[in-house]
Amino acid sequence: MINQLPQRPHLLKIIPPLENSIVIKGDEIAWNNPWHYHPEIEILYCIKGKGTNFIGNSIRSIEEGELLVLGKNLPHTRQRDKVYYQENAMEKPESIVIQFRDDFLGENFFNVREFAHIRSLLNQATLGLKFFGRTLAEVTQRLKQIKNMNATSSILELLAILDLLARSEEFIKLNSVNYIIDAHEKFSQKINRVYHYTIEHFREPISLHDVSSLTNHSPASFCRYFKARTRKSYFQYLTEIRIGYACELLREGNKDITRICFASGFNNLSNFHKQFKKVVRLTPSEYRFQSLKKVPEQLMKGT
Repeated sequence: MINQLPQRPHLLKIIPPLENSIVIKGDEIAWNNPWHYHPEIEILYCIKGKGTNFIGNSIRSIEEGELLVLGKNLPHTRQRDKVYYQENAMEKPESIVIQFRDDFLGENFFNVREFAHIRSLLNQATLGLKFFGRTLAEVTQRLKQIKNMNATSSILELLAILDLLARSEEFIKLNSVNYIIDAHEKFSQKINRVYHYTIEHFREPISLHDVSSLTNHSPASFCRYFKARTRKSYFQYLTEIRIGYACELLREGNKDITRICFASGFNNLSNFHKQFKKVVRLTPSEYRFQSLKKVPEQLMKGT
């Protein structure tokens, strides 16, 4: 059962230490980590831990050794696997987290030509990025060292890490559309209500009447409203959420594909195969084979 999240994420105030402009910390997975966002970019390396990542509209199991980059104002939370930690009370999750504002070196620092690739990385990170392969190995080694450096060296090392990440093509995007945070705009409150409802109910039948009532639109006007703000239809978005969840179940490797089909919100096996191949460009069986061989695939080819 999906954990219940509050409808709107909370703004989290992050205060860097006096001697540094960035936050570098070891981080556990809290029992009740709030659904939150902050203007700081976050680089997160999970050394060990069991649980679930909620990142924007993405729901994925936490993977030990994963490297994530979360852009500013991207809502997220990490929830412990309560059953696992109750049965293994002596084990503790462990992560390395770096948090920094995109203007911590000056408002236009990343806008100069030499750092255009890093600016592009930070822009893409608003969808949430997960890195793999050689990039993962190189960056995690640097992250293990950065927490022991002095303030100046840590800044230089962070720039080197951002340079590596920005030049890499070894990543997937965790979301296909941005989760909009703007408490002053009525439309963003409405569309976030739709995102939240979809995350909570995607494994159940969802009708246009269900979601259009959340924004006080008629079904027809809701379709135009949603597409104007996300550049895709609502049911395309819903399908991507369901396929993303199916990929998570396939990576676990121990569930029957028919069961995965219905557990992901599809009510027809043939349509599940059709939609899966359209989004992932692989059949479910091919995806499972590749993921079990630990060959990462970009799930949303359209992002």
